[in-house]
Amino acid sequence: MRRRSKKRSPLRRRTLLRRFIRRTRGRPVLKAPPTLAEKQEKEKEEAAAAPPPARPAPKRQVLLCPGPVNTSPHVHAALGGPDLCHREPEFSHLMQTIRAKLVHALGLDARYSPVLVNGSGTAALEAAVMASTDPGKKLLVFNNGVYGSRIAQLARIHQIPLVEIRSPLTEKPDLGRVAAALKRDSHIGTVAMVHHETSTGMLNPVEEIAALAKKSRRRLLIDAISSIGGEKLELSKMGAGLCVGSAGKCLHGAPGLSFVLLSQEEAARVSKLKPKSLYLDLGIHLKAQDRGEPPFTPAVPLVAAFGAALDDLAREGVRSRIARYRERAIFLRQGFKKIGLKLLLDEKLLSNTLTALWLPAGKAYDPVHGALKKAGFIVYAGQSELKGKILRVAHMGQLLQADLKEFLRVLREVSSTS
Repeated sequence: MRRRSKKRSPLRRRTLLRRFIRRTRGRPVLKAPPTLAEKQEKEKEEAAAAPPPARPAPKRQVLLCPGPVNTSPHVHAALGGPDLCHREPEFSHLMQTIRAKLVHALGLDARYSPVLVNGSGTAALEAAVMASTDPGKKLLVFNNGVYGSRIAQLARIHQIPLVEIRSPLTEKPDLGRVAAALKRDSHIGTVAMVHHETSTGMLNPVEEIAALAKKSRRRLLIDAISSIGGEKLELSKMGAGLCVGSAGKCLHGAPGLSFVLLSQEEAARVSKLKPKSLYLDLGIHLKAQDRGEPPFTPAVPLVAAFGAALDDLAREGVRSRIARYRERAIFLRQGFKKIGLKLLLDEKLLSNTLTALWLPAGKAYDPVHGALKKAGFIVYAGQSELKGKILRVAHMGQLLQADLKEFLRVLREVSSTS
């Protein structure tokens, strides 16, 4: 029998090769196991490429603090608006429009010139205090709380001669002392006061003190940071020269932007003053803003948000907002009494915008604050000598009646638990 030769023809070899390729196609290629360094490098690459874990949507907090406040969808939308350069005509138009909206919404129009200031209300207050007195003149500060003390502190920092009229935090102010000081000291050039003393909730007698300043021909500086837009405030009638406000309180804007309203007489005077600061000089800001050119980079999104908040105020009307705040105050204070909580001040002295309460018997502030926060409500602690003794509930911002009812329900539970 003839034996088959083991030598394969080229055609045979090619056929076998094609069969082998078809059989092994798709099979994993065996590789050497990765080294430790290769494993670590791969883990780093995968971690860098992976998207961040999704965060749960934050629970809505009802802000019952005197700023920041809950804001409207219009304000939220404006905060997330398009990027804008402050040196372009678009921002100049926005800034000038908002300045006009501010005085119009407050019913002031051409009688006052607004100056926008980057920073909280304290920034605008410092700018106003620096610009409030002429050389050789004194600043009389009516002080019956933490924020009256702040005006006096600013005067001392800037070495402005000071006359301070102190009054107890929880008592009705003695106007006779202010009148006597104005009569006694001819070097007093400006009277400064807080309209709403936020540390206690007291609404100070601004009209009476304004009348004393007007009669004695003194300039009047009003800190209306936590009252303008929520309390009656007739600046022109009172003859107020400078009034300080904040976007992020009763006007329902975002926090971090403030302003000073200057009477036309004061605007002319301030424009001629020698600068006492670079960043917080009112004259520098006023002249630049009148030209449509902010002197420094402004908080552009906050300015846009303030415009949206002022649109909301114009639609509602400042008188209607004040009335709404008053209704909230009455509703909450009736609820506090039913719970058995005591008000810090006599109701006749209280503002529309905040109520200070003695803490429930046997309760410390931190546990009360913590329990309320867990339920979605943010309140404020006491300050100065009242720290650890009271809690403060503000009624500012975009609040719903349902929010207030639920807050009272939770506060009742917190107050009654042992």
